[in-house]
This record gives sequence, structure tokens and C-alpha cells, in this order.
Amino acid sequence: MAEEKSVYQNLADRIFAPSPTIAGLFAMLADEQEAKMLLAMPATAPQLAERFSLALETMEAKLDEFFKKGLAFKSKKPEGVLFRMCRDMVQFHDATILWPEAPRAYFDLWQKFMEEEWPAYAKMAEQILPRPMTRIIPVEKSLSPRAQILAYENVRELIDKSDPIAVTKCTCRLIAHKCDGPVEVCLQVGKAAAYNLERGTGRQVSREEAMEIIRESEEAGLMHVTMNRSEDMHFICNCCGCCCIAMPVMIQHGTKMCDPSRYTAKVDPEVCEACGLCEERCWFSALTVDQEKGYCLVDVEKCMGCGVCQVTCPTGALTLEATRDETFIPAA
Repeated sequence: MAEEKSVYQNLADRIFAPSPTIAGLFAMLADEQEAKMLLAMPATAPQLAERFSLALETMEAKLDEFFKKGLAFKSKKPEGVLFRMCRDMVQFHDATILWPEAPRAYFDLWQKFMEEEWPAYAKMAEQILPRPMTRIIPVEKSLSPRAQILAYENVRELIDKSDPIAVTKCTCRLIAHKCDGPVEVCLQVGKAAAYNLERGTGRQVSREEAMEIIRESEEAGLMHVTMNRSEDMHFICNCCGCCCIAMPVMIQHGTKMCDPSRYTAKVDPEVCEACGLCEERCWFSALTVDQEKGYCLVDVEKCMGCGVCQVTCPTGALTLEATRDETFIPAA
């Protein structure tokens, strides 16, 4: 007879991550009764209060705790505020790691999962999803003067039309801490910003401060990443190639977790001094200095079109050229 699953394993199954480690993460955030409450979602506070024989005020306080921990999300419905669990493992990762009271042991268990189990999960997700969920946005100043950049691939335009804007800590660098890249650099826009401001996991920033965060991230060699669609973006992450949930599995295992931008790096051999700065900054080993030729070469198959290479190019030899059609970015 099969052994009955624990409530924590049932929670892990609910977010399509049937891992004992994920079950252990849930156990660090909720006791058994709380776990059963989460499994009873989606539901309103009165429905849960009745089901678990608790006073409505007690249940509302419990749901507020779940919300702040990142275990439950709110949506307004005709019958009242509906609470639901995180929908998948990635949302569980992003929401709960930002819980301000999360202990270091919680981060360490997450990182254990990322090192030991995530590559296989990522490969499975690649096979199921028609396209990666995220895409690169190019560094604005790296673009060729002839480039016709679209509004939804222009960081400045995305920020200019967003309200509110909040900044949160990078969940990936919080748990991995493999580099000294800045941590408070993940920009949340629109609904995602409002969500993090309500939870207390982000702070509101002006458009000017948001652009300063963008510039700081570019100087630090971080890549701009957003949702892989042409409208209703919720975030602009600034990602490294060592801590990020997506980039290391792409670099080390070839798993397609993030689409490139529509652009590819191009070198002007007449201007390049073969200094090697771009080669050092490229996370994907797409740039190689050819000492015999005296300039840098671009492997277009590896280039993600982020433009990080260009930021510190002393001669301006690097630009990004459009190599993919506008239809490359999904409409929704």
C-alpha cells in the first residue's frame, strides 16, 4: 500500500514541483493546519473561516500573514477577495524569498534545490512551454544608430509609461550570493509594483531613480530581462549569469529559459583595439579576441543581444544590429 503523502508534499505537487526539498520549504513557512488552509484555496476569508471553524478575524489575520510570506495571492471577485496559492514553482520562488523575515536557512535550502534539482526541472519546462517566459531587453546605448527599437524592447519607454514603479531585491542573488552584483535592482512595474508595495517587499521609486538603477546595473554587467511578450510587462529584472534562475542553466546546460533580444553584437574591426573587456563581460562566451586579426569576433549563435559588452568598450567598436524580425517577440 502506497504511503500517504504529507500535506507539504501535496503543496509541492500543487505547484508542479513534486520534490521533497520544495515540500521542506513549505514546511519552513507553514504548520500543518496552515498547509491545509493553503490546499483549500482558492477561497474567500469567510469560506475558509467556516471550513476550519475559526473566527473571521482570526482567518483574516492568517491570510494576511500568508500574503506577506508570498504563500497566497489576492484577486477581487464579486463574492469578495479570493485567495489562491502560488500557481507554480517559479512564483513560489520569487514571492517567498522576498518575505522580509525569511531566515538564512530558508535561502540555503532554496539554493540547494537550485543547484541539485532545478536544472532537470528547467529542462522539463523547456520541453513543455512553446517559448521561454522571459526575454532580453538590449542596453539602449548599445544599439546601432540605424536600429528601429520598438517601445516594448526599450527600457526607458517601458519605465516612462509605467505607474507605479517599485524596486525589490533580486531573489536569485539573495539566495545564491555568487557574485558582488548589486542586489536591490529588480524593477517591478504596474500591477507587480502595486503588489510588492502592498506586501512591503518593495519600495516605490521615481522614473529617474529607476533609470539610475538601470545604469548601475549596466555598469555592473547585468542583463535586462522582462516578460516574453509585447504588452503588459510586470518587471524588468537585472540579471547576472551566475545567480539567475534562468541564465546558469542556459550557459551550463543549453536549456532555453530566456529568449534573446532581436539584436546581435557587431564589431567594427577598424575601431576595435582587441582589449578584451567585452570578452570578459560576456556571460555567454559569444565574444573572442583574435590576436592575429587584431579585433574581437562574435559568435552569433551564442550572442543574446543584451549589449552588456558595449557598455565599457573604450572605442565604441561594438554595436547591436537587428537580426530578427519584429514578430520574433510574441504579441501576448
